[in-house]
Amino acid sequence: MVLRQDLLAPAPAEGCALLLGQGHGSADSGSDDWRVQLIWPCRNMAGQREHDRFELDPREQIAAQRWARANALIVLGSAHSHPGASVVPSRRDRLWAGSSGLMLIMGPNDALAAWWLEVVAPHCTLAAVHPLPIRVVGETSWTSCPGDPGVRHD
Repeated sequence: MVLRQDLLAPAPAEGCALLLGQGHGSADSGSDDWRVQLIWPCRNMAGQREHDRFELDPREQIAAQRWARANALIVLGSAHSHPGASVVPSRRDRLWAGSSGLMLIMGPNDALAAWWLEVVAPHCTLAAVHPLPIRVVGETSWTSCPGDPGVRHD
């Protein structure tokens, strides 16, 4: 599975990615049907400093949003690994959530869980967490980042 490879590659640090696809309904509701169609691997900016957190590169977030818009998709949320911890969003995951969205977490033994994180203003509060069911359809059709997204790491 592409997601597994992308999230486990930077171990022991957390791996991270953006989830692109289509949503049916409003973008602020975790009860709708969300279809992840592309996994956009991202560099974990915190990877070498702290192994128990992730920080998406803002340049990659912008590149993913532009690419998604150009291809009639949206950024649904993010995915990251918890190499030595539970698949439940951590306090830090909930505090650092910038907006409501889908969050997939891969834990030990390839455990995978989906969550809807609901952010309510002001941003300094913990996001509410709602578990979501996962249904994998056509797993082999999931792809990783398209060719060259134009992001360079020096």
